[in-house]
Order: sequence, then structure tokens, then C-alpha cells
Amino acid sequence: MINPKQIFTWWHKQTFGTFLKTLFFGKFVGEDERGNKYYKSKNDQRWVVYKDNIEASKITSEWFF
Repeated sequence: MINPKQIFTWWHKQTFGTFLKTLFFGKFVGEDERGNKYYKSKNDQRWVVYKDNIEASKITSEWFF
């Protein structure tokens, strides 16, 4: 279930737009030890859905390869 805060704010995990993009175009490719979920599209566009607060330093280095 989507949190109402997610519809309007990006700092609560993902926005509603990201939720829809993930739902329709995202292929789940993995999850790291922190609980962040990694997705990619058919044209190799990649994004992260953070478990907690958004913090770019939480992304593991394996995601960049």
C-alpha cells in the first residue's frame, strides 16, 4: 500500500510517479543488505527505491557496474 506522503514528496522513499514507473516498466534486479531495491528498464535506465530516507551514499558500489 502506498503511503499518502509518497504522492507529494520525494523524501519519503519514492513519489507516486516513481511508483507507477516501477510498476509498469521496472524489472527488479536486486536488493542490497540495507534493504534498498534496484530496478532497471528495457533501455537500461536504472533507479533505486530506498528502504528508509533517501541518501545517495547508501547505494552500494556494485550498482554502478
